[in-house]
Amino acid sequence: MTAKTKPDAAAATAPPLPGNEAQPTLDFPLKGIDLEALKRLDPEIEAMQRAAERPAAAAAKPAAAPKPQPETAADPLAEIPDLNLRRALASLHAHMETTPRPATPEPPPPAPAAKVIQLGFWEDGRRAAPNIVFRSALFPALKFKKGRPFLKQERLFSTKGGEVYFTGEQFDQSDLDVYLEILQFARPFPLGTPVKFSAYSMLKALGRPTGGDHHKWLHGVLIRLCACAIDMTDHKKRYVGGLIHSFIKDEITAHYEITIDPKFAALFGYGMWSTLDKEQRRALKRNQTAKALHVYYATHAAPGPHDYATLAELAGLKNSNERQRRADIIKAHEAMKQIGFMPDYEAGAKSITVKINHTPGQTQHIVKKIIKSRKAKKARDKRNAF
Repeated sequence: MTAKTKPDAAAATAPPLPGNEAQPTLDFPLKGIDLEALKRLDPEIEAMQRAAERPAAAAAKPAAAPKPQPETAADPLAEIPDLNLRRALASLHAHMETTPRPATPEPPPPAPAAKVIQLGFWEDGRRAAPNIVFRSALFPALKFKKGRPFLKQERLFSTKGGEVYFTGEQFDQSDLDVYLEILQFARPFPLGTPVKFSAYSMLKALGRPTGGDHHKWLHGVLIRLCACAIDMTDHKKRYVGGLIHSFIKDEITAHYEITIDPKFAALFGYGMWSTLDKEQRRALKRNQTAKALHVYYATHAAPGPHDYATLAELAGLKNSNERQRRADIIKAHEAMKQIGFMPDYEAGAKSITVKINHTPGQTQHIVKKIIKSRKAKKARDKRNAF
């Protein structure tokens, strides 16, 4: 017979593991095993035992309809095996939940979409500008033989309803030619968009030669239009700034990129702008007085008599000889008659009266005024009848 092995004394006295009382006695010696460590593992062993018994118990019971349980968020810490780490993270989470958080500032409301302003009001054969430009001495009929004067917040002459203060080198009618072409180039694009053109194309549009001296002249005009400061008001609409916001030039290709301030469009509001015939203006050639009066009359549908003194102020005539100024103004009207702008004019001793060939827009404006006047007269007659 085989001799029985004597059990180890430590094994005989070792308590059975919790939950394993009914299990066979361990057949390996416990010598060298830390019993205190086993005790610390007791809770985890019990949990593992219960988890192993749950499937068997569930299989033995008949399936029952699951009771609706409130949905709870899955514990994100359950998958962490280290118990101490789970407890530390749970404590930190509870602390964060109870600690008041700073209020999150509300995001600012979205900025309103920028209004697109585009000067596509007029036909290709015409040029346009705000009325205050045409009804003031901003572009006088002057020839600067001794250099251009520099004005500082100088109030320029303007008709009733407008005010113009100017700082910079004084303009002339040739500067207005360039300015009108810039507005024409800018017409297809929203204001604020760089307007690109070559010096050659601008000089051709002006009917000027394209040599080097004329390139220099054009560059000087653009600098004056950009460097000035104009404070102009037309019937409660006020604009302060330059006629050109900024520009750059490619010195190799002689191409310009010019930007016009979108705020300048305020002067075009409520129909406060006018157009003129480009070919008529070009036909006036170097008659600066005729050009200045031509743009002024273009803002009128039915101009009345004008004093020679008023027309001289608008044209910027500085001649102290009143008789000579009168002769220059009559000569300018004759030139406008020759190009077909007006069928006739009547020159009196103190004033001059013109009849102009109306554009379709001016004709429509006159018809509306007549209709409005007749309606007002009919309403007054009806009130007076009672």
